[in-house]
Amino acid sequence: MGWIEGLNASMEYIEKHLDDDIDVVEAARLATCSEGQFRRMFSYVAGVGLTEYIRRRRLSCAALALSRGERVIDVAIRCGYASSTAFTRAFREAFGVSPSDARRPGTTLCVFPQLTFSLAVVGSEPLSWRIVTHDEMRLIGIAFPCDAAMDAPLIQMADEGREELRHFWGSASQAGDIERLFSLADDGGPRRIFGVNSVRRGDLTYHIAVSSSEEAPAWTDEIRVSRGSWAVFECVGPCEVATAEHYHRIYAEWLPASGYELAHDVSLEVYPSGDFSSTGYRSEIWIPVVERNEV
Repeated sequence: MGWIEGLNASMEYIEKHLDDDIDVVEAARLATCSEGQFRRMFSYVAGVGLTEYIRRRRLSCAALALSRGERVIDVAIRCGYASSTAFTRAFREAFGVSPSDARRPGTTLCVFPQLTFSLAVVGSEPLSWRIVTHDEMRLIGIAFPCDAAMDAPLIQMADEGREELRHFWGSASQAGDIERLFSLADDGGPRRIFGVNSVRRGDLTYHIAVSSSEEAPAWTDEIRVSRGSWAVFECVGPCEVATAEHYHRIYAEWLPASGYELAHDVSLEVYPSGDFSSTGYRSEIWIPVVERNEV
């Protein structure tokens, strides 16, 4: 099964289980990736977190059921809400009207449609990439845990997620943590720092890290990155904008047509020393890949 077919199979699975407990691990398996990869990929390609997408689809189905005259309490329970009060609040936030209003003929409602994926002919700008093999990496860094249920802050396409990351980097710089990390970095190469997206015990985590053979201090985490192949993409421009744009293009344009699939749950952003806000700043995104076994 190809990448696009796998994504659409996962969307069909979610659609069929909107009234049940959705097993995100199973949805990810259909997309031939892990849960962490699936959540991250989905947010970049769809522009909305997976949890939010599922919530919107359930409320859309609820709106259709209410328009057919079903009782509010029955629809609320089917959508997984413990009370009609909580359901009414969520419904009003989504549609601007109450569930009771939705039952009245003539009420205007909108629908959040089911997503489907296709390989679009896009890419007016070239997307530079190369495949490299790298030995195991040992990184030391500081962590910013992300709430997996809210898919944040790894929705770097969204303003809120980017603001969270900007604040994390800014706070680390002001506290002196970045300079302390550089003091732990191995010599013998250019001065650079990593942004590390990973999944730890099922939770999404973002680290600011350096490559180091030093013992990890108590205020840091040790991150082991397996030996393997990486697709490396060069990003040119202010890093917070260029990185977000490239993540979207990697998952939406490059991966479906590349003949590769994701290998594990860690991706890297490589930031050399320089002016992060410069239009000429050059950074890299490293995505772990293996050749896709088409069946």
